[in-house]
Amino acid sequence: MLTEGSGGLSDRATLVVSTGLAARQWEALLAAPAIASGASAWLTPAIVPYRAWAERLWLDGDPSRAVPLRAPQALALWRRVIAESAESAELIGHRGAAEWAADAWRRLCHWRIDPRAEHAGPEQRDYRAFLAWCARYRAVLAERGWIDEPALDLELATAALPSAPAEWVLADLDESAPVRRALLERAERAGIRVSRWAPPPASGRARRVRLADAADELRSAVAWASERLGAAPGTRIAIVVAGLAERHVEVERALAELPVGASAWHGGQPLAAHALLGAALTGIELTTPGASFATLSRWLRSPFFGAQEPSERGLRARLEARLRGDVRSKVPFASAYRGAGLAEWLRREAPTVAATLAAALDETGDTRRATPTRWARLWQRALGRLEWRAPDGAAGAHYWQAALDELARLTAVLGPTSPGAALSELERILDRPEATTLPVTGIHVFERIEEVGPGYAAAWLTGFTDTYWPQAVRPNPLLPRALQRAHGMPWCSPADAERRSAQSLERLLRSVPDVVASWPSRVYDYETEPSPALGSWPEIAGGELDALVIRPRSNGARPARESLVDAAPPLPGSDVPGGAGMLRGQARCPLRAFAEHRLGARELERRSQGLTPRQRGIVTHTALELLLVDQPSQSELVARRDAIAGCVERALDRLFQDARDALRPLYELERERLGAMLAKLLEVEAQRAPFDVVAIEEQREVVVAGRRLRVRIDRLDRLADGRVAIIDHKTGKQAGPKLWLRDRPRDLQVPFYAAFSPEPVAAAAIARLHGRDAAYVGIWEPDMFPTGSSRLPDGRGWAEQLELWRRQIEALVREFAAGDTRLLLDDLEDAYGSFAPLSRVAEQRALARAALPRR
Repeated sequence: MLTEGSGGLSDRATLVVSTGLAARQWEALLAAPAIASGASAWLTPAIVPYRAWAERLWLDGDPSRAVPLRAPQALALWRRVIAESAESAELIGHRGAAEWAADAWRRLCHWRIDPRAEHAGPEQRDYRAFLAWCARYRAVLAERGWIDEPALDLELATAALPSAPAEWVLADLDESAPVRRALLERAERAGIRVSRWAPPPASGRARRVRLADAADELRSAVAWASERLGAAPGTRIAIVVAGLAERHVEVERALAELPVGASAWHGGQPLAAHALLGAALTGIELTTPGASFATLSRWLRSPFFGAQEPSERGLRARLEARLRGDVRSKVPFASAYRGAGLAEWLRREAPTVAATLAAALDETGDTRRATPTRWARLWQRALGRLEWRAPDGAAGAHYWQAALDELARLTAVLGPTSPGAALSELERILDRPEATTLPVTGIHVFERIEEVGPGYAAAWLTGFTDTYWPQAVRPNPLLPRALQRAHGMPWCSPADAERRSAQSLERLLRSVPDVVASWPSRVYDYETEPSPALGSWPEIAGGELDALVIRPRSNGARPARESLVDAAPPLPGSDVPGGAGMLRGQARCPLRAFAEHRLGARELERRSQGLTPRQRGIVTHTALELLLVDQPSQSELVARRDAIAGCVERALDRLFQDARDALRPLYELERERLGAMLAKLLEVEAQRAPFDVVAIEEQREVVVAGRRLRVRIDRLDRLADGRVAIIDHKTGKQAGPKLWLRDRPRDLQVPFYAAFSPEPVAAAAIARLHGRDAAYVGIWEPDMFPTGSSRLPDGRGWAEQLELWRRQIEALVREFAAGDTRLLLDDLEDAYGSFAPLSRVAEQRALARAALPRR
């Protein structure tokens, strides 16, 4: 018979709850009295999630029945069915469609709707596709003698039940699905005792509060929960964080401030978030056709492969940095390795790395299709060849074999598959959260209100805006709305969503004695309003929030921030490294100049779809050097239009090398662009006053303020009057004479050479070579170049400007040699980005604004 109550439970009863998480919460609730009394052992009824209970009924009713497919196996079968369907080509991907189809199938089974009796209307393309997928899915189940969880629920409504007497106790279980109601009615008729049990309802308070933003909400919630936990250490406090899956790191950071010994739980991040398991996926991906340079880069930089000695890791890091600047980094790894000379380059530059990689690739060889079981074996051997290993203290290793076992279980469902498809299945397996133990006491963080079970002393609900609660409708997109509404399927209409949201909140208020709901004042750039469900809730007392202080993890006081004076030493010797590049860096950011030119710090090259700015600069300078190599006169240079194509091809061949065929479209685009740009440059050269090219890529050594600097100038032209024009070829748009005339001049290559030239200088020019265009900018006397000269400020003459440059450059050299490592607050661009950890620019700005106290 069906009964309800909140009294004691029989030790022989089976307590049926909604999920595995709910089972752990109910177990803690029932064990609380025994734990409080100091008992070391006690009897509790069996507590099982509904899914495990249904499977037990199915198998106990007839041991010969098939074991149900696990949810990952069923989803894999749906993906296979959809991928093989006629509609597959129209889909962006199969994962979302498979999840919708699995949910639609579950709804049909739970509401006892036979898809074979359903028909799609002329406009119902999605429903028609689903019915076809469903027919194929059911056929596969029948052919293999399989049954999945929704079909099992449907069969239990009519199948034989276990004959042994039983007592079922339902705890907070959703019974809205017709198949569940039918099962319970059949159990009652069979004489099985079925009851519903709940702990005594809580009679507490509910309050609301508005906070600044989502971060402030999380900090306040953790502090509030910490205060309550400190007052009653044996309790459990719940925090609900909408979008928890995307905010795990933020939540972990907030929970890290809890006092020592306070336990906290937030469900755990996906398994793939473990660095060790992510590295294993990288190693596997490296053996598949879909591997890219990014895959190779992650493998080379990972600490989980190869020897752990610093020298080995340093070698791999330097190798990766060099490959970033190679055009082969734009080619898929397999193409670069086998067809663009990457294997030979690795054998020459890093034989040990090359041998390790070759051994791993040999394990998979040319295998194009294999079962998931075989892929698991091949990949495990390949990881062994790559010397995948866990450093001391690395977490997650014990999950790896379980993931491979889960992959192997898909063999019967998927059969032989490609390496990319098998890897996608493994990534999905590792995309689920790790199984973490729910502490008996402490702070528990959930994503949804429905996950908060019984036994919590207090709960804080974050993000309770009017757009979040009541929750939005969630109808299945593959089923007709009319069908879902007609059968009362969950979340199919605004009225149903509002009703279910109200029921969830009411359930929480009945079970938790102290509830606070908060909402942020602003989300992004718009103001928010609280959920209408909070309309009658009183505001939380301001003093209560003001008193919240997250206690530090240490039991003692926080140490004061310590500031140490660590001045850089003067530059030893007389040689100054870096040349004009050092001068540019010292003028913009002395600290970065010190890091780059004295510590050897380098920013990793940023990858791009086409050539990087550095690569484009290299190939442009190479082509120009080939065009000007014999130092032609103006007339000879202008007549070399026919030589442009050969110079361009030779320059590009030096850059692309063996990757030319693999990157043929990029090669052709660059050949066309560079040829057009050089042709434009020759047109501009024809409009200049007469000149002869007298030096190309010339290097000179200059003594400045008692220090030796080496500088290279792109080009030196002799003019008709014997003076020279200094020319720098630039492939960007930013460089120009405006930067030369600042109090701390920038881009000093041309001014440096002009100021310290042993020959009289008549022009300081930059040839801007950008895209397909070419033009000159700079400072020169009238009519020397086809465009006008930049004007010197305040009537300053050319001789005065050269003298000023000499003084400014001498000052920069003295600064650098003295160990000047300032940050210039009016120009902080160079201090950000990759150099921010060295410059600590954010802290320095806060100190300058007095936003951070000096101690």
